[in-house]
Parts: sequence; structure tokens; C-alpha cells
Amino acid sequence: MSFIFFRNTTGRIRRKTQKHLETYSKPSIDFFVLIACASALISLGLLLDNTAIVIGGMVVAPLITPFFGFSLNFLLLKPWGMLRALLSIFLGTTLAIAIAFVIGQLTILLYNKDSILTSEIMSRTQPDTLYFLVAVISGLVGTFAYGKKELTEKVVGIAISAAIVPPLAVAGLALAIDNINFFSQSTLLFFINMIGIFIGSIIMFLLLGFGKDIQEIN
Repeated sequence: MSFIFFRNTTGRIRRKTQKHLETYSKPSIDFFVLIACASALISLGLLLDNTAIVIGGMVVAPLITPFFGFSLNFLLLKPWGMLRALLSIFLGTTLAIAIAFVIGQLTILLYNKDSILTSEIMSRTQPDTLYFLVAVISGLVGTFAYGKKELTEKVVGIAISAAIVPPLAVAGLALAIDNINFFSQSTLLFFINMIGIFIGSIIMFLLLGFGKDIQEIN
């Protein structure tokens, strides 16, 4: 009896999580508006060397959801779902960098290039293994939270810990001052975070029973 209950509960979690991620992994006007606002806030926070503003922008950013969507579709062998999630990630990433670039150019016009070299920015041009571990754990916890209705709001905190958009904002600001080294290092940090989240989310999806009985889910 307990086995049947556990199986039914797991099945409900799987179906609900898949539906939720399919909905929020698609490119949409809301998605792009939030990405643009998040990148603008984070860029300004980085330039002002203000951690609180950076965190505020990270709360707004919805970019972590397509990451989970890609991992889920990868496990379920759904190429169109994977492409849709990758499209959201690519467009969201490009938009975040573009917004940061524009803000960087405006900052240079109003002040000078030296104003862009703050400690908040410098800290995101130094990729480290610990960032990868944070991303893996964020992927694990974020995936679990999406499967629990009462924990869905916790994804905001997970998005903050994963810190996906700040490296993109730094990349855009680096382009504004023609600093290829900062651009490459911040981009590398973004990819480290991305791979870590993919790995963590895939592990948790497997623990939740995804990837098994694929036909049952479809």
C-alpha cells in the first residue's frame, strides 16, 4: 500500500513539474521584460558597488527556469523541448549582455571607464571551483523545489544563490570598456554556473523518477 502511495505521489510530482517547466521555459514577452529589468538592476548595482541592488536584480531574473526545462527535456528525450529551452537561454543571455552593454556605454559617457572597475564587478571575473559546487547544489535544490508546490517560492532564493545573470551583466559592461579579459572570465563563470545547474538538476530529476517510464509521462 505504501509503495503504491509513493508511486502515485511521485507520478503527480513528475507530471506537475513537467507542465510547470514547459510553461515557463518558453520565450515570452514577460520573460524578456524580466530579463531586461534584471540585467539593468544588476548592472547598476555592480557599477554602484551595491550588493543589495545586485540581489534585487537577481530576484527578478527568470533565467534559471529554462535551465531546469532543458535538463528535464534532455532526460525525457524531447528534442523540441530542449531546443525551446536553449532558445530561451540564448535569447535571455544575449538580451542581458546587451542591456548591460548599453548601461556601460551610458556610464562611460557620464563618468569614465574607471567607474566600471568596482569590487562587485572584479569578483565576477575570477571563476572558481566553489562557484561550480554552488551551481550544482542550486540545481539540486531548485529542481526539488519545482516538484513541491509549497516550496515553489523558494526558487527565488535558489536563483540568487546560482547567480546566473550577474556574470552576464559583467560581460556586457566589459564589452563597453573593450576589456576582453573581463568578458572572457565572466562568460566562463556563466558557463560554469550553467553546467553546474544542468548537472545538479539532472541528478535530482533522476532521484525524483524522471527518465523512467517515459511513455507514462507522455
